[in-house]
Amino acid sequence: MSPLTNFYLDSNLGIRVLINQSTVSTTANESLVPRKSANEAFLYSLAIPGMGQLYTGAKHGYIYTAAEVGLLVTYFILRNNAVNTRDDYREVVRQNIIFEGPGNFEAWDPIEDFEHATQYENWNHVYDSEETRTRTGKWYWKDLDPLLKNERDGTIEFDSKYRLEAFDLRQKANDTFQSARTVLGLVIFNHVFSAVEARITAKRWNQKQQQTRSVEIDLQTDMSTGTLTGVLVLKKKF
Repeated sequence: MSPLTNFYLDSNLGIRVLINQSTVSTTANESLVPRKSANEAFLYSLAIPGMGQLYTGAKHGYIYTAAEVGLLVTYFILRNNAVNTRDDYREVVRQNIIFEGPGNFEAWDPIEDFEHATQYENWNHVYDSEETRTRTGKWYWKDLDPLLKNERDGTIEFDSKYRLEAFDLRQKANDTFQSARTVLGLVIFNHVFSAVEARITAKRWNQKQQQTRSVEIDLQTDMSTGTLTGVLVLKKKF
């Protein structure tokens, strides 16, 4: 049997034989597009959303990358706004509460200040970890009538405007912190979803390449000699 040098295309239009058959050998495999690794595509997009899709040549990977940038920018903006609002809330407390007795505000432990004057939960409270709840502290504000402190009726209805302002700021900060956490969750989801979709895209790309191009060994009759000749057949659908 002669060397595998014959080469032709087999399509729906019929067989097309190439003229320069002598230049084609079994090394034709090397010119074929290599398969894409689904695992690599998954890891690329898990690290940077969209990179796995771009690895397979899918341009929609840019959508995942753009979403990543947008979500991260949104997260840091919200987080920064929440921190600033929290600082504003604490400043309202510092400026507008008073204590009777020895010492002054600065001598108190900061956590105790917020415990008594606002809704702060306990000594170890993490600021944005719980929802706002009404608590003691209505008797420590500058605009309170001092005589009310001597009243025994615990049902006296009074709320300092400063206390209400502090509560509103704290609730706003908590809500903004929660929004930031939600956006951060979307960032994580974007990584995972992009990675899974990149893996699927890589598998589909490989399947498409396998369907449209294949190489096989075949026996054909050499028209010049009338003998069977081994040929390398590249089948491509077009």
